[in-house]
Amino acid sequence: MTRELKIGIFIVVALSILATFIFVIGDFGVLFKRGYLLSVSVDSAAGLEKRTAVRMAGVKVGYIKDIRLKGNKAEILMNIDSGVAVPRGSKAILAALGILGERHIEIVPEDATDFYKPGETIGGMPYVSFDQMGTLMDSLSTEFKEMGRILKGIIGEEESKANFRDTLRNLSSFTSDLKEFFGANKEELQRGLQSSSQAFQTFEQRIDEVSQNFGELIALLKDMAEENRESIKLNLESIKALITKTEESFSLINESLEKINRGEGTLGKLIHQKDLYEKTEAVVSEMERVLYPVSNITVAGRLTTEYYGPSKRLKNYFSLALWTEKKKYLLAQIIHNPWLDKFVYSAQGGVRWGAFSLRAGIMESELGAGLDYYAAGDRLKFSVESFDFNRPPRPHFRIWTRYAASRYFYLLFGIDDFTLAPKREIYFGLEFGF
Repeated sequence: MTRELKIGIFIVVALSILATFIFVIGDFGVLFKRGYLLSVSVDSAAGLEKRTAVRMAGVKVGYIKDIRLKGNKAEILMNIDSGVAVPRGSKAILAALGILGERHIEIVPEDATDFYKPGETIGGMPYVSFDQMGTLMDSLSTEFKEMGRILKGIIGEEESKANFRDTLRNLSSFTSDLKEFFGANKEELQRGLQSSSQAFQTFEQRIDEVSQNFGELIALLKDMAEENRESIKLNLESIKALITKTEESFSLINESLEKINRGEGTLGKLIHQKDLYEKTEAVVSEMERVLYPVSNITVAGRLTTEYYGPSKRLKNYFSLALWTEKKKYLLAQIIHNPWLDKFVYSAQGGVRWGAFSLRAGIMESELGAGLDYYAAGDRLKFSVESFDFNRPPRPHFRIWTRYAASRYFYLLFGIDDFTLAPKREIYFGLEFGF
């Protein structure tokens, strides 16, 4: 048994003991709190669970002890901390910390000198969720779902994946061929540039000869025009204008060629510059340096499905990893969150040292970071992740492991949000790579 496999087995056993301990013990805080009970009736308690926080003026003053159905409404039993007095006439409302924050009960206090007594019921206020903000948001969500479906369809096609790999392979081959070409034809390129300079000089002489011949032709045309004035009377003005433009054009050509011969202007400097080859070689080297990372990019894609047992929901991922070097990579993900019924995204950068890999960036549309450990020749992977650091009462933590059953097929097991008892869930998953 290898050392890496022993370490992996030890970590799996430790995680199993930790998960058992968390599920059996739960949160200790509520065991030592004392208080009194108040109740409130609301039309819907969606998003609330036992031990969810109860706040007044933004300060936590207790927790939800029980939620039960009474008639057509939900009755919420709240445990208020000792020493906290709720003014009579106060209202309770379902609230959330931010757009995607955890829902809780918020008590809006009244300015009164009388207070509720244990066992009494306080009034509730209707809650308008973000899901009801109008047809526009609903339409936008539908568009995003359609875009995600189309994207999955495009990327999932074997032809698209093959074309992408062929493009990267052709780009790498082109860079290599370009380097070999300039290296093998260095002397020929230099002689070619010198020959080009001589060719421009010869071209200048030929242009002078052509200009002279055209001058004679123009003179002949003028004589013909004089002799046949009556027969070409209708076209005389057009011919004169054409002759004038031709003379002006060749005059400009002569002036341009004289400037080139003197080394003036961009083309003149290019022809007379002695270090033209060195600059050309420097440009080619710079192109090779810029294109080298692109030719060495390694692409890996994965499709993942996770099943959360307690809530009976499926969570789907599409992941794309770009390894710019052997130890550095970029990870992008599109994730369908079944609890929010919307797509979220992840964009992380990572570095690997031996068996460990550290990554950080955007995780499920929130700031986050993760630590990975690889064992058994990278077939076994253990990960710890944390994100949404501003979420009360604590950030979102997740531990999971992945085993490679084959080159393209993986098995997943993890515990999501294991530090928060009301939201803690065990999940299993399958992953397909390419």
